[in-house]
Amino acid sequence: MKEQLKSFVKRFPLLLKTARNFRDGNLLKNSYTKSVKGKNNILKIHNSARLTNCKIDIVGDANLISIEEGSLLKNVLIFIRGNKNEIAVSKEVKFNRAGELWVEDENCKLYIGANTTFEDTHIAVTETNSKVIIGNDCMFANDIDIRTGDSHSIIDTQLNKRINHAKNVTIADHVWVGAHTSILKGSSLADNSIVATRSVVTKSFEEKGILVAGIPAKIIKRDITWNRARID
Repeated sequence: MKEQLKSFVKRFPLLLKTARNFRDGNLLKNSYTKSVKGKNNILKIHNSARLTNCKIDIVGDANLISIEEGSLLKNVLIFIRGNKNEIAVSKEVKFNRAGELWVEDENCKLYIGANTTFEDTHIAVTETNSKVIIGNDCMFANDIDIRTGDSHSIIDTQLNKRINHAKNVTIADHVWVGAHTSILKGSSLADNSIVATRSVVTKSFEEKGILVAGIPAKIIKRDITWNRARID
């Protein structure tokens, strides 16, 4: 009987969406507003995705936003300024409290893997050709800042040259990021990592199964993993 019910629900994604909205208390709330200025912008939002009190704000051409099935976005601003950018939210991603997905300039990419959860996170992909890539089954707490750039220029006065260009950020699968954390340009985290509360990540960590902490973050424990459940 259980398998038959699952099969029935999968055939009717709107029914699944309604059931989930009822469960989460969102049945009577507005979904999202959008302001799109430009040409050839594409929004691909799956019927079973749920957006509550969200805003999509685009100025530019040929941008793509895709939100896959089963995802839940609450109080999220999706902001694009520029052309040929992509924001991709995979299956069963959840923003439980709030968030900002912020992209500026051209050919930028923001990708969030399946089953990743956020409480309240700001992700900024700024400067042409930069990326933030987040893997599957990650967990982000509240008041987290992830960014590829500094938003403004730092100039070496001896060389009369800018020295703070954007760099990509990569977060692999099953990474837990604690509250009040910043993950800055050029950073990467490998599978099964944990970032301790109030840390600032400023470089790449290629080793899997590590706990990093501090300002700037450094490895304080190895050979670990984590579980969403409080197990004995």
